Amino acid sequence: MSDATSDVVIVGGGIIGLSVAWNLARQGVSVTVLERSQVGDGASNASAGMLAPLAEANRPGPFLALGVASLRLYPSFVATLHEETGVSAECASPGLLRVAVNEEESAEFCTATWQQAAGLPVEYLDGDAARNLEPTLSESVIAAVLSPDEKQYDPSRLVRMLALACASRGVRIVECAPVIGFETSDGRVTGVRTATDVYSCGDVVIAAGAWADQVAEWLGASLPVFPVRGQILALQCTPSPVKYTIYAHAGYIVPRVDGRVLVGATAEYGVGFDTRPTAVGMTTLLQAAASLVPPLMQAPFDRVWAGLRPGCADNLPIFGLLPGWENVHLAAGHFRNGVLLAPITGEIVAGLVTGAQPHALLESFRAERFAEAQ
Repeated sequence: MSDATSDVVIVGGGIIGLSVAWNLARQGVSVTVLERSQVGDGASNASAGMLAPLAEANRPGPFLALGVASLRLYPSFVATLHEETGVSAECASPGLLRVAVNEEESAEFCTATWQQAAGLPVEYLDGDAARNLEPTLSESVIAAVLSPDEKQYDPSRLVRMLALACASRGVRIVECAPVIGFETSDGRVTGVRTATDVYSCGDVVIAAGAWADQVAEWLGASLPVFPVRGQILALQCTPSPVKYTIYAHAGYIVPRVDGRVLVGATAEYGVGFDTRPTAVGMTTLLQAAASLVPPLMQAPFDRVWAGLRPGCADNLPIFGLLPGWENVHLAAGHFRNGVLLAPITGEIVAGLVTGAQPHALLESFRAERFAEAQ
């Protein structure tokens, strides 16, 4: 048995779990985070770190509202983390260019009035105007939307900031501690078991990314969360041929402060928990780079890597109680938007754990929606 009881044990030390931990600790809640590997080693560090709710949503609805709300939290989120840690978040891009290479993509990306109605500033550009901003864009680009508020951050740096901020507030972070089960009593979890210890607690948060369903199974529950492999490659470009984050149907291009340019990303279903990059994945990414920014094909190769995104059956995250349990809370199913949704998820889930008034955006994301659909 661990030598101390925490108010809350969080299963998962990625950007979602750490954001929940930080929000709880700021309210004086004692927290232990159990991470199966090292913090951020899962989907968080495999992400490109884009904050792009307009590109990810594609239409009005609950996800767009959640993503825009989280994006608006980001300035205060990173400013407060910087104050607490002294680490800079390094926002590398002046915004996002969502580009189209044919009329069908133009209709999807570049003419929808709902993008303006979402409340973020956007500007519609033809292909020549887009190349005036980014001269290395392919001649195949016929239209674009400039979205200056949709930026990007290095997720590994955000994870580091959160981990440091959590530690400074007394959060206990235990790495290399995969959860293997739970201690329970009368519909409540009283302890979380690893191979070496049992961590006593008042509440549990499952923020285990692609492993969320496996964790829920130990409590006799099922979550429609599954691994989706995403491969990304990095090229070394000094100076970078692009300033903006470029987002297209074929993929995305993300310039970094350190001179790298990221090209992403695949979305591979049915591969299980295999995180090995593949030749076909790399080929797909190189083709995307060539189709969007042709000069990238002359850039020196840096590396390629892959991570497991937590896919969800309806492509929406899951918050609220795990059905059948009084004190097991969910922060799951964020797919490729964990970085974008970290601030809002931290607020929503911390509020649920502490019994605060439920967030106005919560209802569309409760786990009960899957039982109701059956």
